[in-house]
Amino acid sequence: MSETAEKLKKLRQYLTVKKLDGIVLCTRANFAWLSGGGDNHVVSQSEHGAGALVVTPKETLLVANRIEIDRLHDEEHLIGFTSKSFPWIESMADALAKVVPGKKIVSDDVGVTGFSPLPADFVSELRVSLSELEQRRYKALGRDCAVIIETVARQVQKGDSEQVIEADLARHLLARGIQPFLILVAFDQRVDKYRHPIPTNNHLRTYALLVICGQRGGLIANMTRCVHFGPMAPVVVEKHLATCTVEAALWEATIPGATWGSALNAGIASYKKVGHAKEWELHHQGGPTGYAGRDIIVTPDSTEKIRDHQAVAWNPSNTGTKSEDTFIIDGDQRQVITTCSSDWPTVTVKTPTGKLLERPGILVR
Repeated sequence: MSETAEKLKKLRQYLTVKKLDGIVLCTRANFAWLSGGGDNHVVSQSEHGAGALVVTPKETLLVANRIEIDRLHDEEHLIGFTSKSFPWIESMADALAKVVPGKKIVSDDVGVTGFSPLPADFVSELRVSLSELEQRRYKALGRDCAVIIETVARQVQKGDSEQVIEADLARHLLARGIQPFLILVAFDQRVDKYRHPIPTNNHLRTYALLVICGQRGGLIANMTRCVHFGPMAPVVVEKHLATCTVEAALWEATIPGATWGSALNAGIASYKKVGHAKEWELHHQGGPTGYAGRDIIVTPDSTEKIRDHQAVAWNPSNTGTKSEDTFIIDGDQRQVITTCSSDWPTVTVKTPTGKLLERPGILVR
């Protein structure tokens, strides 16, 4: 059974349980999820797609205007979907009202479709646990992202601007069919000042932090690497080791059946133990990912359950340092998909139960 066929089966079971007549998916994330990696975007900075997938108990439809319908049908893995086109002067909502039967219709993009919103548990029930085929695609994406960020990190030169490095990262990503979902670059004093450093014309003197979230086939791989020119000050070394120790606590607590809040609280306890108790308050710590940069922003009281085969990207930070990779939960193990190359420096830290964990260090050049 194909990836899409498996998802359609689960989706129709979901319709039955929820007593719905149909579901309309047109955001980029959900279009990619159901189609097995298809892409319905035109405007790169928008989550609104240019085509909708409609699923009822008996039909599967692709709905798009006449500008988009042929490309989507031909190129985006939509075998088994019946195409329904409409004039470009007509709205998607008007077109859907004509072709979607029934009264109890829900959608992931209410403003575009005019239908009621998806049930709150749609993502947790259907999207977060990744199939084997999704995991294969995700691992390939993670490998490519790791090669890209580390290649650029090794080529950074003193005097480069953050925007030049942003362009280099984007060029490498796009050349591998990866959309730059997010690129952050900070040099020197901006690493200390800002947790979300949008690249500027600031020029590198000593220290660089690079962050990418690369999207391909709907899935998003998140990772961070740091580069330092010349010997590092002891405080930088200490802070990075502390950050990785917090990360180890977060990783160890990320097990199926636990809540996301309990995992975060393990990280908060570790921040306190390493002597940086308040740092977690300065930036969110990441959490579940996959078809979104983060499915939720985890807080200490988050009650959502961690699922097996769910993708995760924790991103603990400690003023001046950060550590981040993406992994897939596999029982009590983790499959890191953005693993660093064999010649990238690492640090070894202990989890709260005393297990050793290797994490990427800061590359010294």
